[in-house]
Amino acid sequence: MQKYIFCLSVLVVFGLLAKNLVRGAIGREWMAIRDMDVAAAVIGIRPMYAKLSAFAVSSFIVGVAGALWGFVHLGAWEPAAFSVNRSFSLLFMVIIGGLGSIMGSFFGAAFIVVLPIFLNQTIPLLGSLLGFEVSTAFISHAEYMVFGALIVWFLIVEPHGLARLWSLGKQKLRVWPFPH
Repeated sequence: MQKYIFCLSVLVVFGLLAKNLVRGAIGREWMAIRDMDVAAAVIGIRPMYAKLSAFAVSSFIVGVAGALWGFVHLGAWEPAAFSVNRSFSLLFMVIIGGLGSIMGSFFGAAFIVVLPIFLNQTIPLLGSLLGFEVSTAFISHAEYMVFGALIVWFLIVEPHGLARLWSLGKQKLRVWPFPH
């Protein structure tokens, strides 16, 4: 429990730090460079400085997260823990959550963690309701198929991910009874 509270407090501090950085002047520079670097350079933003600062800040945050995961969660540093599958799951969290969004990263992480649990509970239940036995190999392959389909869907249909869907839902609920 103490490890969880420590990691949660670090997460909250870094989340607030990132939110404030993005809302500040440096965050506006990052967004201008992300949207159109030539236009940002024309209005006086130094592209090299903005890109290097974004890289440095994101590298620092990812480094702290990796150290927390390696030493607090695992308890020891081992190269096998940092496999390609771990890198892909982190990439999928960002893609599903929403590219360029802090809240989307949180949504993507929750989704990637909760979806396998949900599938492990519902697929055997559906199999028993339909009258056939479901193997664990089928469940693991179904997870890969669902993740693959979701990645393709989010990249093509909704590139801003769950964060954009969340903001659209909030906007619609804000004016719900009277849409005009």
